[in-house]
Amino acid sequence: MNLSGRVLLFLALSLAALAPQAAWSLPADATADERAIFIEAWRKAGQGNEEALREAIDKIPDYVLTPYLRFELRRQTLDDQRGPEMERFLATYRNWSFAESLERQWLGSLAEAGDDAALLRYGTGAADAEIRCRIELARIERGETDGVESRARALWLSPVSQPRACDPLFRWWKREGNPDFDTAWQRFGMAVEAGEYGLARYLRRYLHPDDRMLADGWLNIAIRTASELSSTVDWPDQERARRLVAWGLHRLASSDWERAARLRDRLAARFSFTDDEIGPAARRIALFRAVDLDRGALADIDALPARLIDQQMLEWRLRTSLANGEWAEALASIERMPAEQQIRERWRYWRARALAELGRPEAGLVYATLASESDYYGFLAALRSGQPLTLCSRELDADGEAQRRLLRDAEFNRAIELYRAGLVWHARWTFERVSRRLSANEQRQAALLAAGLGWHDRAIVSLGRSGAMDAYPWRFPVVERERVNAHATRHDVAPALVMGLMRAESAMQADARSPAGARGLLQLMDPTARSVARRHGIDYGGASDLYRPERNIALGVAHLGELQRRFNGDWTLVAAAYNAGISRAEQWQRERPDLERDIWIETLPYFETRDYIPRVLAFATIYEWQLGHDPAVLAQNLLEQPPANTAFACPTT
Repeated sequence: MNLSGRVLLFLALSLAALAPQAAWSLPADATADERAIFIEAWRKAGQGNEEALREAIDKIPDYVLTPYLRFELRRQTLDDQRGPEMERFLATYRNWSFAESLERQWLGSLAEAGDDAALLRYGTGAADAEIRCRIELARIERGETDGVESRARALWLSPVSQPRACDPLFRWWKREGNPDFDTAWQRFGMAVEAGEYGLARYLRRYLHPDDRMLADGWLNIAIRTASELSSTVDWPDQERARRLVAWGLHRLASSDWERAARLRDRLAARFSFTDDEIGPAARRIALFRAVDLDRGALADIDALPARLIDQQMLEWRLRTSLANGEWAEALASIERMPAEQQIRERWRYWRARALAELGRPEAGLVYATLASESDYYGFLAALRSGQPLTLCSRELDADGEAQRRLLRDAEFNRAIELYRAGLVWHARWTFERVSRRLSANEQRQAALLAAGLGWHDRAIVSLGRSGAMDAYPWRFPVVERERVNAHATRHDVAPALVMGLMRAESAMQADARSPAGARGLLQLMDPTARSVARRHGIDYGGASDLYRPERNIALGVAHLGELQRRFNGDWTLVAAAYNAGISRAEQWQRERPDLERDIWIETLPYFETRDYIPRVLAFATIYEWQLGHDPAVLAQNLLEQPPANTAFACPTT
């Protein structure tokens, strides 16, 4: 029996232990019939069928998920909801996944109906600006004005325009003598920072007349930064003017640090900047000079006040040194980091690299120590020092009593049932809430139960929280093996690389969806899927197809095959393109054509991609172990001269 089968059997046995023996037979699912009624009612509810909801509630009143049907019925009939009944319902289900959204929608319906009395009674804790404004207006109408001015000020101080429903409140607030000049200047600045230039122009009327010229200058700097900064030489040498000039230099540095540096030197002759005023801009210039890998950034960083040289600056000092072959400076950068940072695997690896390049004998010891770690840097250290890659897997033992306790826990049981019923967002929300209160052993048992259901992302997260990072069969499940192998063979892509990328993208969850709209195991975007389907003759019926593993894998592996050919088999570039886009990967390759691959990855300007590529390659290496292959991915993609033989090992002490 495979791993998934063993855990699923234990789940069934645990459930059996909770049920009366006379009523239990192993293949049966005590809630299957109720779940089927629920799923059908939920489907019809999505079509606005209130009657189906009512019928299902009557049929399965005691089913664990029936409150979700009651929630949906109330959501669809908000205008008919009576306050006391809704209040009791929300109080009863305060800690359920639907409570917050239902309350927000209900209060919104009260606001639309102009039911101020109900808003005052039920909505005082609302975060929605329109509801808060209506509540304050209702208080004013009742003569309850204590504290209203300060609450109105908090609402007015927004970087964006507030809803029109707030206008009557703000008119009252202004009749009370508001805003003062400092408050007006504060909101003007918030609007400029947010790019709300129309709002900023409107707010100008509330500024002190003496501040309006500077406000115009600030707005112009925001819109036309470089050209307007040049004209600030005519500004008075006053604190507020200096801070605005420094703000402009800070803003310009991220897009054109060279011009910002020239303007800073020119304007320093006009303005008597204090360190506090010019420091953030100077830091920004040095940072983006380092991101460009310009060697002069080292001197710029070293010239900064010590309080401005934080971990981020030291990391970019290191990266600039790596890109320019300044190994002594790279080592110095690491040695300036706090001790708790120096012991991290990433910086231990670069310390070893620097020591080796400098011919220092202690490099071997640092490599050897790091090689005992089972991650990207540990694997690389092993390869560079001629050692086997360390991978020692932990076996997880099922704790029957702990699993029974979990299954008796109403909230955990609800999370499991939500997942089985297909309400995945609600299931994850509920599982996450339960997870916060579990012990390490309970986390591991929850992971086993989740894995038995194929709920891999929750198993992975729970094991990470429990500290069981070496429970590799559960943290790196082999999903859709035959399908991956078939498509990988067709497109000449290593199956371990497909698995590693799949694990990094979706945590092996077929229903995963990113905020950007990427879907499924390989997190494909609909336009990408359409174009790949067209080129390869793969049937594709739209974005919902991407949740089907057979379709997602076919399209995703075909796409990976195209990228692999485009980048001549270099998976550092394939992973970069998959994460950040083809054009950026090609741009970075043009900008850094001669860098060794580990340095190329470390010096990428996007932190997400800088961490993503090592994650994919390390995960692929672990999948090589899972699939019974010798490790080859890292050596072939990161070393100029890969060792002839590589292997996995689990050293015994």
